[in-house]
Amino acid sequence: MRKLALVGLGASGLFALRELAGANVEVHVFDVGPEYSKRYACPIDQGKLEVCPPKACSYCAPGQSAGSWNDFKVILSASPTIGGRLYDLVGAAELQKRLDKVKATILAHAPVEIPVVTPNADDLEWIKRKSALAGMTYHYQELLHCGSDNAPAINTSILKEITDKGPNIVFHWDTKVLSVRRLDGKFQLTFDRYRRPENEQQDTFDYCVLAPGRGGAHWLTQQEFYKDLDIHPGQVDIGVRVETSSFFTEEVDKRFYEPKLYYRTKRTNDVVRNFCSNPKGFVTPENHRDYVLVNGHSKMYEKSENNNFAVLVSKTFTRPFKDPQLYSQTLAKVVNMLAGGGPLIQRLGDLKSGRRTKSLKNNLIKPTLEAECGDLALAYPHRILEGIIEYLEALDKICPGVADNCTLLYGPECKSYPDSITVSKNMETNIPNLFVVGDSSSWTRGVGQATTSGILVGEGILEKLKGGKSSPAPAIAPELPAPKSIPVTIINP
Repeated sequence: MRKLALVGLGASGLFALRELAGANVEVHVFDVGPEYSKRYACPIDQGKLEVCPPKACSYCAPGQSAGSWNDFKVILSASPTIGGRLYDLVGAAELQKRLDKVKATILAHAPVEIPVVTPNADDLEWIKRKSALAGMTYHYQELLHCGSDNAPAINTSILKEITDKGPNIVFHWDTKVLSVRRLDGKFQLTFDRYRRPENEQQDTFDYCVLAPGRGGAHWLTQQEFYKDLDIHPGQVDIGVRVETSSFFTEEVDKRFYEPKLYYRTKRTNDVVRNFCSNPKGFVTPENHRDYVLVNGHSKMYEKSENNNFAVLVSKTFTRPFKDPQLYSQTLAKVVNMLAGGGPLIQRLGDLKSGRRTKSLKNNLIKPTLEAECGDLALAYPHRILEGIIEYLEALDKICPGVADNCTLLYGPECKSYPDSITVSKNMETNIPNLFVVGDSSSWTRGVGQATTSGILVGEGILEKLKGGKSSPAPAIAPELPAPKSIPVTIINP
């Protein structure tokens, strides 16, 4: 029996595994996290803490920080702009077909009824008018928000279905893949225990599926085969996590939960967008061991008085610079250094005035994350901060109050992706039998399209196992598209 290595069991890896369960291939799954049943709940949910600590606990460490475990928000619309670029790879119809499958799977495994947020005609007319007056572009999406509190039950249920169906699967939990090398047309993996290295091992596989997630983007670039991939300059998103009163955003929250609003800055023409909105949610640290980012999540039952969301400035670098991941990680480490090792927080009014925030004692907005007060301008490039301020001032025309002096900005919020890797419609690279899926491929940016890429790779491998031929990787990967205004299409109104 042929052997397949699946590296990473986040959203994309889990849905790839679901396709491969019971197939005529021995699948070895490598994940740095513990077994799903041993992934403990957030310490706040357990009553051990009242707010997130200044430095992240292991709840948001690698292996537990996948989008399908924290917040679990899924974009269900086939869009050429939001959620990733699979629209360019497989087309609208094929993308929507897989997204519908993702929705059906998640809802079937949910422990409670989870509503699908679908804007109606009146809501769309309202947001189009508001965004036009604010100089912003709205992009339609159908959304499924499961919540951090429902995520463990959903993921565990899906995995149980897989293991019940798939005796062909071998799990390697708490295991870090140190390297992937090509060896006589196959792939040799070197791996060891993640937290307690003690017994380095090697094994050889016929197929290799890499799904290390956004956090594994840099790891991917360090592999022996990387130089032989067809790649193009990647994108990096640099920004902040904004926390403001839910009263300021309640109108858009109840209509859309998370409207996708894009903006182009007046002076530099940079694209700025919102990402990962969490109405009545919580800001949380995201621990990457070498540095700590900020993120956000919300729950179905427990609520705060605030809304938090990311505001990100997208940049694609050109030659001679080749390492956008290193750029974002370096910036994050500088922010951590200024904050004593963790996240940094600043009032918007202080940032605009060019002064450091010293205390939040009398601030109208109370933070949901304990972070060190400071000055983001000492770490972030002026161009990035200028774009963020412009975006918030435009958003204030839709959500009055968002650009108030009391609004809080957390850093660092960085989303780094590898270079754009050329792949076939089944996510196979130009190296035969090597597949890259999820956010680490730079083709997806969120749970919806990440899970879809997992389905695509599963379908491609099943075709290979049957003796069919999967489509070769195209000679040239599509360029990273600039966000653009598109007609609003109502999907399943």
